[in-house]
Amino acid sequence: MDFFCCSSHCINLDVLENALNTDGLTTGEHSGAHNLVERWVGRTLRFGVWTSAGLMIAGLLLTWFSAGSLHLPSENPSPGEVFRSLFAGSLDPVTLMFAGLLLLMLTPFLRVLTAAVGFAVEKDWRFVLVALVVFAMLLGELVFSLR
Repeated sequence: MDFFCCSSHCINLDVLENALNTDGLTTGEHSGAHNLVERWVGRTLRFGVWTSAGLMIAGLLLTWFSAGSLHLPSENPSPGEVFRSLFAGSLDPVTLMFAGLLLLMLTPFLRVLTAAVGFAVEKDWRFVLVALVVFAMLLGELVFSLR
């Protein structure tokens, strides 16, 4: 048994680890599958956030190194323009920063889709339905905000 002691308090680290690994929501045979879905959702969120941060930092560094040659657009580019510029091989600092922002905004969509796919693999159709309803709500909000 490992203990962590601070001042007059000691914590059994084995008990703490077991408590942190138990979410209280999953029991029986489905607990491993739900943990797999949670891990994939976590990876999706981390991928979205870190890749977004990397794109924005790359854009800022390119701006810094190209001192004085930054051309800001008069209007924000559309998502289609940003993706076309990226796939055309443009390493324009503004394009990279907008791509990072777009990826950050799309991360919740990716998270919900990852959960829906994971629940479908588990054949947990109730949660698939819930995830798809949440996805539809996100899409509705996106469409409403863009008009």
